[in-house]
Amino acid sequence: MLDETGLWRDLTELPASLEATLTARDGFVEVAAVLGGREVRRIVCSGNGAAYYVAMALWLAALEGRGGPEVVAVPSGLLARGGFRWRDGDVFLAVSSSGEFRDLVEATEGRPPVPSAAITSTSGSTIASRVGARALVTVLEQRAVTHTQAFCGNVAAALAVWAEVTSDAGLADALRRLPEDVDKALAASRAWVDDIGAVDAANAIAFGSGPAWAAALEAALLLKEVAGIPTEGVETREGATSAMMALRPGDLVLSLPTRPDDGLLAEAEEICAAQGTRVARAPLAAVCDPRLAAVTTFPAAAVLSGAIGLGHGLDVDRPAWTDAYYRVARGTA
Repeated sequence: MLDETGLWRDLTELPASLEATLTARDGFVEVAAVLGGREVRRIVCSGNGAAYYVAMALWLAALEGRGGPEVVAVPSGLLARGGFRWRDGDVFLAVSSSGEFRDLVEATEGRPPVPSAAITSTSGSTIASRVGARALVTVLEQRAVTHTQAFCGNVAAALAVWAEVTSDAGLADALRRLPEDVDKALAASRAWVDDIGAVDAANAIAFGSGPAWAAALEAALLLKEVAGIPTEGVETREGATSAMMALRPGDLVLSLPTRPDDGLLAEAEEICAAQGTRVARAPLAAVCDPRLAAVTTFPAAAVLSGAIGLGHGLDVDRPAWTDAYYRVARGTA
């Protein structure tokens, strides 16, 4: 039963953890000062896996609004291996919940080549100690290996800092409502997944429009790491074209709406359904700022992944890949 898992208990605390992060605003103003400095032309935001999707969420949010420096999202492996060219006017924003991810530790070794800041859940971590400012995310408890509170808190912190940099009152207001919106999304997601029932898909894709592309990337990661289903996360138009090409009858399609009238999303669902797939549109519990999609759609993706994983007899709290992942991510068993 999902209710008995650490994953579900982590999810139930998600609204409270977001409230704690957004109320405390620990280091937000200091990080905004680094990112919004007069000489800053480009924010290079980097992380790995879910943390990289936080960087994508920030980049996509920056495309939606006005003002502020250019934002670019870069996988951390490029920075650690010298595959990225820094420019005058760059600042570096590292995203790592543990503050110990190996690639970012290597990227910050010595002194980063440009002014730097971090978003992390661990104030005393290696990365936090090496940057000029850090924004702290509250994780009330992490029972499952999958990051729930940390991922959503990282996105919220990144967008709160961006609202500070750009003086975006609309985004700041939407963030204040976010814990309540996520609470509604959790309740709606449980009922939705119960209605879906058993899922036995060999492959899956997830898609969303605009800022929901970052949400689709995270949803695909959840389906891989929790449910064990090979999944591709794409932007809606990619879902209607290239991503649907390998779909077969019985495969799963997860559609992530941010508003009720997205015609392109409906078209992508129709095209995928014509391949014989099972199309599951996540519930739209509340119409929120689409820039928050990576957080507001997270409950649906996590609950669906957990239910499928349990149905397949998997350990959704400590999946089989856990030790192998940490050997690569932190160089430890």
